[in-house]
Amino acid sequence: RADARASRAPAQVVDRIDGILSASAQTRTRLQEERAATLVLQDRVAQQVAGCDEMLARLGTAREDVAGRLLVRDGVPLWRTEQLSGAVTELPDRIRRAVESDIFELRRFADDQRARLYVLIVLFGGLTLLMYTARRAASRAAPTLDATAATLAVLDRPVSAALLLALLASGLSTPPSRVVQALGEMLVLVLALRIVRLGLDPRLVPALYGLGALLLADLGRRLASTVPLLEQQIFLLEVLGVLGMLGWTLGRLRRWAKTSGPMERGRGLRIAAGGALVAFAGAGTAGAAGYMRLAVFVGSGILGGIFVALVLYAGVKVVGALVAVGLGTRLLRRLRMVQRHRPLLERRIGGVLRWLAVAGWAIFALRHFGLWHPAVSLIDAALAAEWHRGSLSVSFGGVLAFALTVVAAFILSAIIRFVLEEEVYPRLAPERALPYAVSTLVHYALLLVGFLVALATLGVDLTKITILAGALGVGIGFGLQGLVNNFVSGLVVLYERRINLGDAVQIGDVAGCVQELGIRACTVRTWEGAEVIVPNASLVSEKVANWTLSDRLRRIDFAVGVAYGTSPEKVADVLLGVARAHPQVVADPAPIVLFLGFGESALRFELRVWTYRFER
Repeated sequence: RADARASRAPAQVVDRIDGILSASAQTRTRLQEERAATLVLQDRVAQQVAGCDEMLARLGTAREDVAGRLLVRDGVPLWRTEQLSGAVTELPDRIRRAVESDIFELRRFADDQRARLYVLIVLFGGLTLLMYTARRAASRAAPTLDATAATLAVLDRPVSAALLLALLASGLSTPPSRVVQALGEMLVLVLALRIVRLGLDPRLVPALYGLGALLLADLGRRLASTVPLLEQQIFLLEVLGVLGMLGWTLGRLRRWAKTSGPMERGRGLRIAAGGALVAFAGAGTAGAAGYMRLAVFVGSGILGGIFVALVLYAGVKVVGALVAVGLGTRLLRRLRMVQRHRPLLERRIGGVLRWLAVAGWAIFALRHFGLWHPAVSLIDAALAAEWHRGSLSVSFGGVLAFALTVVAAFILSAIIRFVLEEEVYPRLAPERALPYAVSTLVHYALLLVGFLVALATLGVDLTKITILAGALGVGIGFGLQGLVNNFVSGLVVLYERRINLGDAVQIGDVAGCVQELGIRACTVRTWEGAEVIVPNASLVSEKVANWTLSDRLRRIDFAVGVAYGTSPEKVADVLLGVARAHPQVVADPAPIVLFLGFGESALRFELRVWTYRFER
């Protein structure tokens, strides 16, 4: 500015310089403010990260502390009568205070979670209506349903099934309140027992009810966890019950093995029952010695796993029954894939539900025994493991993501082609060759997209792939010229639709029926039964005789020789009569008989007929 004035610059130039300097000063001020704000935010983020690290460290310390306390005596041993008598004297007062505390928790939960309870009631009402509707639909369509009686028997308990689904969906069985959680799980257990009982072998019903009683006792023990002595007594009683039940089960299994012979499933059950017997015996011994944390960790873990498995099994049965009835409704019966493949769809959906249930049970087991975080850490470490080779770096997680993406592309392609073949093509009635061509192109397009996405998940830069593809183009043009030619020819064949599956063709000296149209070659089954692989380039570059391109009408010639002296008129009448009487010979064009000439020892005739079933 000073230089401008010194050089006597015009006033407009000086004013413009002043404006630029003012704007620069304002911009500098804003940048300083933004920088200060950014530094403040960075400091806050650093504090939050430090707080998170501290909390994670505390959680790790707490988990280690809990694991270390498993071998610390926290109860009263049964043989110490003085301490036991003192605890028994205080027991009534502790029970009274625990009951008052539980009632207070229930009231507070009812006040705080009122909206949640309303949602549960509405959900229960809707599911009850759905279950009754499904039961009526199943009774009306029972002859047409492919589901077994055991699957549909769940609908005989619509209220129990609806309440079970409502509790599982709303998560009321696992709220923050200990009392409500225990009571909710008791209710879920009773509902699950009522559902599992349906369709069960009557000989197993007592065992089911005995197991349910033990699980209810374990849930009751959790309610009494605020009174240590009462919890210890209940736990020891349920351990005795479990030991008795396991002993009875082992006896029954041995008797079944003697009467019906050894079975692999029976051997597995005996091993599992024996292992559970040893575990509960150890848990009972630890509980009697006062090591209640260890005893509950083992015993309640096994019973909790059984409880979760029982509830998940009941839930799968209910959802499976709804799926079976849903596939039999009038709306879904209109779908061809449901009409033709309903048992297959039920099995596939049931398999998915079972795998989800197994995954849920595995997560519960890992969380209870404190193996969830180590398992997650181990999986993270395995996925982050990398293999280096020069500048190339590949991680196990990237390889796994690549493989899963490719598999997902194959599965998606199979599902889409299944829907096209079962629903779209029959309704549109396209040309005979169009469905196969569209399905093939969709298949390879999805695989190509899936492969590119898989490369992206692997961490490969797709721009480098394009450069690499361009660099390899020359090499492909020379080294893989035949393969590329066959590939492009396959696309041309699929697009033109001149050759289709089932066509009777003659390619050079190969004559037969087209069995498969691949992206590189086609398979022709000759009339003698041999399968010949024909490159697609031959279908484009050579002459191909397609006997069934526009229709399946074809002429068949039969050479006939008769002895000299036979009347030609009689021969013609006999041959025409045989041809006209054959059910697969068409009347238009009409069959004809031609006299070809004199042979060495016979008169040569030829019968020419037209048919749509020439392959027979």
